[in-house]
Amino acid sequence: MSKICYGCMRIIGDEDDKCPHCGFDRSIVQGLPFLPLDARLQDDKYIIGKKISSNNESTKYIALDAGREVPVIIREFLPNGLCARSKDGLAIRVKSEKTAVYKRLLNKFLDYNRTLARLKDCSATCNILDIFTENNTAYVVEEQEELTSFTEYVKKHGGHLSWEEAKPLFLPLLGTLEDMHKNGISHYGVGPSNVKMTSDGRLKLQNFSISDMRKVGTDLRCMLISGCSAPEQYDKFSLLDESTDIYGFTAVLFYALTGSVPDDVEKRKNDNKLLISSSINKSLPDHVRSALAGGLQFEQERRLQNFEELRAKLSAAPSVKAIRREMSQPDVDDDDEPETTGKKKKKSGGSILPGVISCIVSLVLFVIIGTYWLQGNPFAAMFSPTNASSDSDADGVTGEVVTVPNLVGVKYEEAVEKSDKTSDYQLLKAVEEEFSNDVPEGYIASQFPEAYTEEVQGYSLYITVSKGAKLRELPDIQGKTVDQAAQLLGDESLVTTQSFEYSDTIKKGLVIGYDAHNAGDKLEYGSTVEIKVSLGADTSSKVDSDRRKKSSDTDTDSEETESSELE
Repeated sequence: MSKICYGCMRIIGDEDDKCPHCGFDRSIVQGLPFLPLDARLQDDKYIIGKKISSNNESTKYIALDAGREVPVIIREFLPNGLCARSKDGLAIRVKSEKTAVYKRLLNKFLDYNRTLARLKDCSATCNILDIFTENNTAYVVEEQEELTSFTEYVKKHGGHLSWEEAKPLFLPLLGTLEDMHKNGISHYGVGPSNVKMTSDGRLKLQNFSISDMRKVGTDLRCMLISGCSAPEQYDKFSLLDESTDIYGFTAVLFYALTGSVPDDVEKRKNDNKLLISSSINKSLPDHVRSALAGGLQFEQERRLQNFEELRAKLSAAPSVKAIRREMSQPDVDDDDEPETTGKKKKKSGGSILPGVISCIVSLVLFVIIGTYWLQGNPFAAMFSPTNASSDSDADGVTGEVVTVPNLVGVKYEEAVEKSDKTSDYQLLKAVEEEFSNDVPEGYIASQFPEAYTEEVQGYSLYITVSKGAKLRELPDIQGKTVDQAAQLLGDESLVTTQSFEYSDTIKKGLVIGYDAHNAGDKLEYGSTVEIKVSLGADTSSKVDSDRRKKSSDTDTDSEETESSELE
């Protein structure tokens, strides 16, 4: 016999405990509030596999399209805090006081994804195959693609890309965001972790969500990206618009070109400058630096307002050069004149005019650009004498060569303390964290450059912090208080929910155990676990029993009295 692996949706042998293709362990239980493994949707058309990811708006699963026998991705609308899963494992139960909010967000989720599904010509969006409602919620079916981490791609290319490498990647992404806004929808979550690479070398946007999850002060708990979410997303009174996505897009471009994201909103609130190492700064064309400056303006009203403007900024330099080349060309008609002495003098005199015009144009451009940089450009600090004096060091001319330390396995806070005490390197934390079975959570899992290699003093040391093992073992919580159980589960990065029931053996207020699991079971990082809390012994049943017994005794006494009288 054969069966489906719920980790990759391939067919495996019945005797396999683990999938030979992806290593998925068949003993894993997918607990509430997520759909159980092998759940069937649309009359068995789709078979649900493991949860891939979850946020406060929806949950993403791998699934099998049984008709076509191909794996797909299914997103389920599952807003955190507004609903729960029924014990049948399928239907969604909405909190009575949240019904109106749930329906509004559900309709918004459907409208958003229906619009997204129509943008099939946009190369950087997901390909939506189906949208349907079931189980009192909505589902979006997407084509499964082989995607890789963009942050890993950047690391493998030396920690940052040149503009020539970045341009063919980012201009199609810009076009996709431009088309989205023309159709009335946004992303508002553009960041390195939400951009992936396809097998043919294109950028793809991931984790599309309704705007309620991308801003504080809404009915959903927001999820923002440090360094990439715009300042207005942190202010519940501000409105989001196209310039908000421009900030996120430009922040990712900044990351690609420099190897680090801009400072977060709190830091930029006090210091609006964006700093780039002098060697990278010198390699960037002027028009690209200008585009970065315009797209990352802290004040929303000063920022570039639409993607058409941003595209023009990123494409401006070639056009200016072309105009200048054309204006500096010699007059063709003069070349055809006979080479008499008089004509030569006339030609020589006439050729001065294009040169004069070219000089005037250059001077005007210089004045405009200079005024722009000095008055409003957040990159101004990069051109200060202090930063200029470090050029030779950044280029490796006079900088001291130092050995890269080994920070793998070091606690992140300790690594920060070490970096504060040295001028050898600047410690930069990757936006994404990674799972590791070998490195505990909160400790450094990898670094770039590698340990014990040589770098010029002042280099950037990129680290990735471990999230610990992906699968977490459920601790024994029987007899614990609710707070103790929540702490134990929180230590394993698991989310706790509660249900209550009577118990003759566990005191009131203490934990009976798990609702759908046992101690020792393994669940994925971030999973939600429901625990059962004791209400104490069911005294109502004891009272009923005593009443029944008393009633029975009374009836017996009556029968005996009647019998005595008859005698």
